[in-house]
Amino acid sequence: AEIVKCGLAMRDAGADVIDLGCLPDTPFPHLEDAVKALREEGIVVSIDSADPVELRRGAAAGASYLLSLNRDTWSLALDHDVIPVLVPSPHGDLASLYDAIELMAASGRPFIVDPILDPIHFGFTASLRRYVEVRNRFLGIEMMMGTGNLTELTDADSSGITAMLMGICSELSIRNVLVVNVSPHTARTVQEH
Repeated sequence: AEIVKCGLAMRDAGADVIDLGCLPDTPFPHLEDAVKALREEGIVVSIDSADPVELRRGAAAGASYLLSLNRDTWSLALDHDVIPVLVPSPHGDLASLYDAIELMAASGRPFIVDPILDPIHFGFTASLRRYVEVRNRFLGIEMMMGTGNLTELTDADSSGITAMLMGICSELSIRNVLVVNVSPHTARTVQEH
């Protein structure tokens, strides 16, 4: 019931999709129930996990998107009617991301690409360069930017940071953003985006 209440509040704030982020080494026995409860309210659901079992469970329960697939796990999306979000693996390795893009493109199925935005002082500038490089190489590809690594991990004015990131997304034609609002200073981040 709490997850539905939270999902409805985020949808009312402007979210188009509610992401269920799975935690490493933390069981999520009610994953299917959570997906189904959100879908019963007309909420589109995504699953973000590094665990292929959780991704399969979420897709089987009716999730519409699977996040954090890579060149080794991209084919998980072929078993269900889901849109995968492809990421580099290992982190920052554009060659691995390009491999995943080519594999997914050959399948003829839709997909989204996220080169991964890194926090300030942990590769932020290099991560922006990755977004530009991917956009320049694949002009028409759907892309995503997870903004939480900046809005959540920078103890500063989140609306200003969000405005800057949305400007970058606009210039690079990034039409999908993954928004996180856990920290107290990001309580309105969905609305800001």
